[in-house]
Amino acid sequence: MVSAHTENWRLERIALIDRAILRLGVYELRSDKAPRKVVVNEAVELAKTFSSEEAAGFVNGVLDSVLHALPEKVKQDGGS
Repeated sequence: MVSAHTENWRLERIALIDRAILRLGVYELRSDKAPRKVVVNEAVELAKTFSSEEAAGFVNGVLDSVLHALPEKVKQDGGS
């Protein structure tokens, strides 16, 4: 799912830490166990802490794209 939402980026070209953060974010968005805003924000904060400011924007953009592709049920904030 990550590679489907990273235009012009092969998965192998994305830094390992950024890939891990994206995979974690996608898993959490699909699991519907946490509010989507929290998931995206936490992923961005992880990228800022462990990668770079540029990576934070990249992670935000990819997860936003993934979020828009998910079924409506999964998009709900914590089921409320």
